[in-house]
Amino acid sequence: MAEGMRPVEIVSFSRAIDRSGFSCGKPDLDAWLKQHAGHQERSNNTRTFLAVDPQSDGVLGYYATTTYRLELGEVARLHGSPRRRYPIPAVLLARLAVDERSAGRGVGRQLLVHALRGFVTASRQVGFEMVVVHAFDVDAVTFYTTHGFTPFADNPMHLFLTTKELRATFDGL
Repeated sequence: MAEGMRPVEIVSFSRAIDRSGFSCGKPDLDAWLKQHAGHQERSNNTRTFLAVDPQSDGVLGYYATTTYRLELGEVARLHGSPRRRYPIPAVLLARLAVDERSAGRGVGRQLLVHALRGFVTASRQVGFEMVVVHAFDVDAVTFYTTHGFTPFADNPMHLFLTTKELRATFDGL
């Protein structure tokens, strides 16, 4: 692990894990984890994974995923022109947040890599053409572009990574 990176354990969501102390500095992302993640998980709407500190069991970060489909209007905006006649199946990295106390220690990168590895595995069982992210802010855009995502042609806050690119990156590791 790179120097300065904090080792974390990434586990599937469990109501038994105390999320009350989590704060990423973005109230919407904090509230979703504390108030909605459990219901979304039980309803099978999302899958949420938590980065926990192996010593304290505190939540250092999380991400949530769900299925997604780019409708024809989004497909046209993705490429900047209408190239497709049908929607694109995708997965959405719906949320990714790191507790402020763990910022800059590699937790976000570990969460993203965990998510992308899971998508590679899923791509062998379920067909989808890309991973989509709706970035929360400009800092998030920078984070995702640094990790290979491409902004939509008309909306730099929406980014994508094709399944082909995803598998080329992770199948060789």
